[in-house]
Amino acid sequence: MTLLAVEKISKKFKDQVILDEVSFTIQAHEIIGLVGKNGIGKTTLLEILAGKQAFDNGFITRARHCRVDYIEQEKSDYLDMNLFQFVAGAREDLFAMREEIRNLEHYLEDNPHDRENLERLGNLQHNFEVEGGFDIENEIKVILKGLGFEEHRFLDRLQNFSGGEKNRAGLARLLAGRGNLLLLDEPTNHLDIASTTWLEEYLRKLNKACLIVSHDRAFLKATVAKVWEMNFGKLEVYHGSFENYLVARTERQRLAQHHYQHQQEEIKRIEDFIRRNMAGQKTRQAQSKLKYLNRIKRLPPPRTDSRGPSISVASSGRSFARVLALEKVTFGYGDYPVVRDVSFDIYRGDKIGLIGCNGSGKSTILKTLIGEIAPVAGSVELGSKVEVGYFDQELSDLNTTATVLDNIWEVDAMADGHKMRSFLARFGFTGEDVFKPVGALSGGEKTKLCLARLLYHPANFIILDEPTNHLDINAREALENALINFDGSCLIVSHDRYFLDRVVSKLLHVENGRLDFYDGNFSYFLEKTKPADAPVRVKDDNQKKAYYDFKEQSRRRSRHKKELEKTRDKIAELEQKLLTTEEDINYRIPSDDWEELQKAHERKKHLENSLLEWYGRLEKLETEQLD
Repeated sequence: MTLLAVEKISKKFKDQVILDEVSFTIQAHEIIGLVGKNGIGKTTLLEILAGKQAFDNGFITRARHCRVDYIEQEKSDYLDMNLFQFVAGAREDLFAMREEIRNLEHYLEDNPHDRENLERLGNLQHNFEVEGGFDIENEIKVILKGLGFEEHRFLDRLQNFSGGEKNRAGLARLLAGRGNLLLLDEPTNHLDIASTTWLEEYLRKLNKACLIVSHDRAFLKATVAKVWEMNFGKLEVYHGSFENYLVARTERQRLAQHHYQHQQEEIKRIEDFIRRNMAGQKTRQAQSKLKYLNRIKRLPPPRTDSRGPSISVASSGRSFARVLALEKVTFGYGDYPVVRDVSFDIYRGDKIGLIGCNGSGKSTILKTLIGEIAPVAGSVELGSKVEVGYFDQELSDLNTTATVLDNIWEVDAMADGHKMRSFLARFGFTGEDVFKPVGALSGGEKTKLCLARLLYHPANFIILDEPTNHLDINAREALENALINFDGSCLIVSHDRYFLDRVVSKLLHVENGRLDFYDGNFSYFLEKTKPADAPVRVKDDNQKKAYYDFKEQSRRRSRHKKELEKTRDKIAELEQKLLTTEEDINYRIPSDDWEELQKAHERKKHLENSLLEWYGRLEKLETEQLD
């Protein structure tokens, strides 16, 4: 049964063609994966289907019973609601029906012979049961727990949740809603592994149609039965599983290339025959072949998606054999331990994954290792000649008001512009892309820019916190290959099971306040452990408050540290410019060139004033006491 039919819709943004006369249908109960590189227009297509964006040409026809649900990105209208109320708001119809049933029951206690209202009550109760009204509250609890929310947080107001938690809440609201066509835009980005596997199982049993934008290859393998690949404004349809798509896509590209080359060879052969025989004995044959050549429908050169970024991870040199040593370390915040009594060593060349449920303490561990917070107990010792690079999943390093080029220039202010643009091209930023404001970039483009900033300077121990979030499949593969070929050491927090299987050879698992070591990749970890529900960690009010206070304090410390570094770098840059200007005045500018000397003195005065201002900022930052 067809839920939705799209006929020749087109969409352009300025000169970029997003959709070029695209047609397709979505059938009831089918689960479709929508793939394509970052910035190609996948989210735009979802928003058009949800009615959030207009399209230029074409038609969209929905069946009478088709209800489309799409996660609302803006949640400011719901911040005063608690989590359960927000999710339950997806079924206001059921809760309104329940209230009407209760009112009618009270009315009929005093008016038992009112036939009309008795009949209405019977119909309401029947509809309430058919629509799942008796199970809705329990279903919402199942969804919230499955997506990693602890029950003691169900009554917390939405404004107290992080951005990632709000996105999970939006996903819960969508799953609980009435829609029979669900549009899911990267649903696994803020889920841990346990929640992702729960979602896979839930979608398979949901009996609704789903169109899913995702770059999580393990998730796509487990859920979709059809794949749409978006490229050059068109949709290529592949029937079957995601694995079938990978095989069929390669074969389709091979055949397209083969047919094109074969036709080109045939055209050359015919043209050669025409040239040699047009004025000879075989003129008629040559003329016939010329007519054939003019009628032939020429195949266009096969267009393939542009290659993913050519990421490489440069090492700063060999460190000593032991990169990091932890001895009976307890990680935590304030006086509250999160992970206790951890001892392990990381050696040169180790590629280690760190996994665990959301809130289990992974970020606390990383912040301790990079020195942002102190361990509650024990010792953390960095080895000799170890240079650390850290990727922050919150992308807090980025200056969203500046351009892509300005952001990479911040890590090397004296670098040549051509060198910077060549370096950015390796991460997919070419041509005018480098002048885009960072605030206008997609999530995947921001992640790639953050990776570019991290990898600009070589390091031999790289710590990565969720590096694949928002990255498309090409970019993930490029990062995987770069890390596999990296001769330094890595510690990687990730929920991408496919990524973990390819890159890491050892695994650390955080659960219930302890850290367990596994000498293998994620598949090895699965073999050695049985799937278990995400642990429910009950915190008292003081612990919960301390945790939120710690997170806020950690963010402020991080911002303060980055502001200090930026200020010192700016002062060093201004001092260098002032020194150069003074040398110009004293040695380079002729003493009789009054015009140039005046300009140089004005430049010197401006630099001195700027330096005073920046020194004032530095003094304020150095004396500032963070709570």
